[in-house]
Amino acid sequence: MIKKFLPKTLFFRYFLIIIAPVILFQILLSVVFFDSLWLKTNKGLVNSLSDEIVTFIKLYENEKDTEKKGIILKAFQDSQPYVIKVSVGKIYQEPNYSKFAFYDRLLNEEFQKNLNYKFWFNTKIHKDYVKILVEFNNQIIDLIVPKSRIRNTSGRIFLLWILVPAFLLIIISLLFLRNQIRPITNLASAAEKFGKGQYVAETKPSGAIEIRKAINEFEKMKQRILRHISQRTSMLSGISHDLKTPLTRLKLQIEILNKDGKLNKIKEDVNEMQKMITDYLDYSTSQSELSSNKFNLSIMLNEIFHKFSGSKIKLDCNKNYFLTGRQHLIKRCILNVVENALKYGNSVEIKVKDTKDKVVIIIDDDGPGIPDREKERVLRPFYRLDKSRTSSSGSVGLGLSIVQDIVNSHGGQIELQDNPKGSGLRVNLIFPS
Repeated sequence: MIKKFLPKTLFFRYFLIIIAPVILFQILLSVVFFDSLWLKTNKGLVNSLSDEIVTFIKLYENEKDTEKKGIILKAFQDSQPYVIKVSVGKIYQEPNYSKFAFYDRLLNEEFQKNLNYKFWFNTKIHKDYVKILVEFNNQIIDLIVPKSRIRNTSGRIFLLWILVPAFLLIIISLLFLRNQIRPITNLASAAEKFGKGQYVAETKPSGAIEIRKAINEFEKMKQRILRHISQRTSMLSGISHDLKTPLTRLKLQIEILNKDGKLNKIKEDVNEMQKMITDYLDYSTSQSELSSNKFNLSIMLNEIFHKFSGSKIKLDCNKNYFLTGRQHLIKRCILNVVENALKYGNSVEIKVKDTKDKVVIIIDDDGPGIPDREKERVLRPFYRLDKSRTSSSGSVGLGLSIVQDIVNSHGGQIELQDNPKGSGLRVNLIFPS
C-alpha cells in the first residue's frame, strides 16, 4: 500500500529519506517551542498588563482626593510604556476581535480571567499599538499599549534559527544528491543506448567507489561485446566473400554449359546457396551498425512502395513520421517483412500509426497466416515453419529473426497477429518515437 505513494526515482527517494526526518524534527521543535516558551511568554506578558490595570483601578478607586488621583495617573504614565487616560462614561461598543487571530484570542481569554470589569480592545486600529478600554464605577480607562508590550519578539528570531539551517540543509542535500545520482543516470542512459545499438562514448567513472566500479565494469563489458561483434562480422564477411567467389564462378560455368536446360536444378541449388549465405550474413551483421540519425520514415516507406510498384501493395501514410535509428537497418527490416508478405500473399497493405512515445508500422497480407502456437517460435533463429508459409527458395529461418533483432536493437518490439480483415498475417513493428 505504501509503495504506491513512494517516489519512483532514486533521487526523490533519497531526498525523502533525508528531508522527512528534518521536517519532522523541525515540526517537533516548533511545537515544543510554541507550547513551552512562546505561548507561555506571551500569556505572561498579557497577565502582567492585566495586573497593572487592576492595580491602577484599585489605587485610583481607593483614592478620594482628586489631586492625588492625578498624581497616581501621572505616575503610571511615567512608569509604563503606554498612554493612559481616565474619563467619565460607559463602554457601549461590543467586543470586536477575530477568533482566528492569536493575539485577539489571547487578550480576550486572559482579560476574562483576570479583569472583573467590562472591557473592550482593538488590535487593528494601529499597526504597532493596541487600544484598550476598561469600565469601572461609570468611568473608563483608555489605554494605548505598544504591541511589543504583549508580544514576545524573540519567537521570530528563534524561528529564523530553525528555518534557515533547515533550508540550508535542504539545499546542500539537493546538491549532494544530484552529484551522487548523476553518474548512475549517465550509466543507465549509456546502457540504454548501447542496448539499442547506438554509439556510446566512453563513460568516465565518477561518484562513489561502488558506482565507479559499476561504470568500469560496464566499459569492459561494452568493449568485449564490440570486439566480439567486430570479430564475428569480420569472420562471417570473410567466409561469405570466400564462398561467394567460387559460387559466382560456378554460376557462370553453369550458364555456359546449360544450353539445353539440363542444369537448371543445379542452378537453383547454387542460387539457394547464395541466398542462404546472404541470410547468414544479414543475421550476423544486424547489430553491427552503430551510427543513428533522425530520418523521415514516410519517405522511406514511399521508396519501398515504388520499389514494389508492380505488385499488389498499398501504402496508407498521409503525413510525415520521423524515427531516430540506423536507417539502413530499419529499411532492411521493413523490406524483409514486405518481401515475405508478398511471397506468401497476393496483396500487402502498409499503415503507420503514432502515439506520444511510439510509432507503429502495420503490415498486413492475405496469405495463409501463422497459427497462434507458432507465432512465438517463428521469431527464433533457424526455426522453419513447415505447415504454413513454407518456402522452397532457400529460406533458413532467419528472416523474422533478423527483423526482431533490428527492432529490439532500437528499443522496440515486433508483434505477430492475425489479419483482422480475414485470412493472413499482421506484423506490427513498434519503434520508440
